[in-house]
Amino acid sequence: MKSSKFRKLALPLSFFLANLPLFVVANTPSEMADLSLQELFALSTDDMDMRTYEPWKFNFLYKRSKLDGYKKGSDNISNDEVYFDGEESRTDENYPILPTVITQESYIANVSYFLTEEQSISISLPYIEQSTDHISLVPGYDEFNISSNGIGDITVNFTSVIRNWDKQKLSLSVGVSLPTGSIDEKGDTPRANGDQQLPYTMQLGSGTWDLPIGLSYVNDQKSYLWGFNLFAKFRTGKSDRDYRLGNRFAASMWGKWQLSNTFQPTIKVVFQDWRQIIGRDDEITAPNPNFPYPAGITDPKNYGGQKINLVVGGDIQVSSQVVSVEIGKPVYQNLNGVQNKEALNFSLNWQSNF
Repeated sequence: MKSSKFRKLALPLSFFLANLPLFVVANTPSEMADLSLQELFALSTDDMDMRTYEPWKFNFLYKRSKLDGYKKGSDNISNDEVYFDGEESRTDENYPILPTVITQESYIANVSYFLTEEQSISISLPYIEQSTDHISLVPGYDEFNISSNGIGDITVNFTSVIRNWDKQKLSLSVGVSLPTGSIDEKGDTPRANGDQQLPYTMQLGSGTWDLPIGLSYVNDQKSYLWGFNLFAKFRTGKSDRDYRLGNRFAASMWGKWQLSNTFQPTIKVVFQDWRQIIGRDDEITAPNPNFPYPAGITDPKNYGGQKINLVVGGDIQVSSQVVSVEIGKPVYQNLNGVQNKEALNFSLNWQSNF
């Protein structure tokens, strides 16, 4: 009977995965916060909700990602191949301004209130920091750094268990993301003297009202748990700067082992797919009709790809307090255009029920 029920559940999951779009976009700080939101959704529907019930839950999640080096499609390419130094011919795939190392950090506070044991509402408040090192052909900007930081897009979610049977649980989460993060961040770039509008990768919000949705399955076998999470974020309209970020899709499979009452190692495989930027911010382009993009990160066609990450970590649980640590590394990246590639990501989460 259980096998039959699982097959019924697996069919729509297989259909969803088979039909995920194949067009995606590189991470802006706003989209990095989306990844953190995806993790929080997964955490909100895992074993603590199956085994205990408290009216309030608080999460504080820290996530850090580093991008270093370049890819064209699934091939690694060197910085020299992307950097236009004035000696070779200029093309659509080399640039006089080159980001070399990008560091993104997000700090997300999430508070959930359980209306019942199977229904909750939550609000997530992200704070985002990003720093990008560059080299440049422009005199006076041979090497420089730009950074941005501030509040990101606030998200409100409603989560409900839609089926609970035989130590298994299926949960659905729907929400709305408010455009509270800035898309007007400025900094000193080689385009001109003084501060100018920064590219998409330095903006803190999406600039649009967005709709996150998630589906989570958990199977609790006491000595271990396993499950999957599906996550999507749909953008609506365009921002005040005449562009919108791409829709995001993700799927993950995970396992957790109950080695003791206080420690549970975890392993996870995460597939990410998110679409290209629609439109463009004309303020970050150059007055050159043949080559309007001074850096790859100002060109909307250089956003998109697919990524599979392998993540390992563990939970340390004491009473109603849980600390989770995870380290992830891409095992596959296929990026549109010419893009910075992800090197490593790290997350630390503190969860408390009260």
